[in-house]
Amino acid sequence: MVKKLSELVLDYGSKYRVSKMVRDNKLYKVDAGVYADRPDVPEVEILQAKYPNAVLTLNSAYYYYGLSDEIPEAYYLATERNSRQITDPRAVHLRVPCGTGQIGLIETSMLGDHIRIYDRERLLIETMRYRTKLPYDLYREVIDGFRDMRHELYGAKIDDYLKEFPRRTALMDHIRREIW
Repeated sequence: MVKKLSELVLDYGSKYRVSKMVRDNKLYKVDAGVYADRPDVPEVEILQAKYPNAVLTLNSAYYYYGLSDEIPEAYYLATERNSRQITDPRAVHLRVPCGTGQIGLIETSMLGDHIRIYDRERLLIETMRYRTKLPYDLYREVIDGFRDMRHELYGAKIDDYLKEFPRRTALMDHIRREIW
């Protein structure tokens, strides 16, 4: 369990009770304003507790899904355009169009971390949206991975997701050209 101080105050009734739990080693302060029931919490869980609307995407998601063996230096977090800026140096903040931030979101455990991440179909769409900004060798590696799993991807799900995006026709053309 990783929670912000404001959530714990609602659970326990006051900041005093939260600080008492910390003194009694029943809670641990793992970051500014973030507490956990264990002292060794993965950074990704801390970041997602600090930024509850953020979703892992691109380089971080590639690593979790095994599409890339390169461990990213920072966590790639996506939020909607109208959300506040993520200023944490451990994160790279990416913006998605309003109304699309929760599309394809799943909460799961991967590689021992409990995370919020986009499913593979949404990750493919994000890859196409950022294809010109990704390093070429990473892009090729990821596209090859998507080609290998193309029979596991749900085309209907991709079509449903694309209905919410601007420039959906161009994105679908790129997906068809690169993957199928």
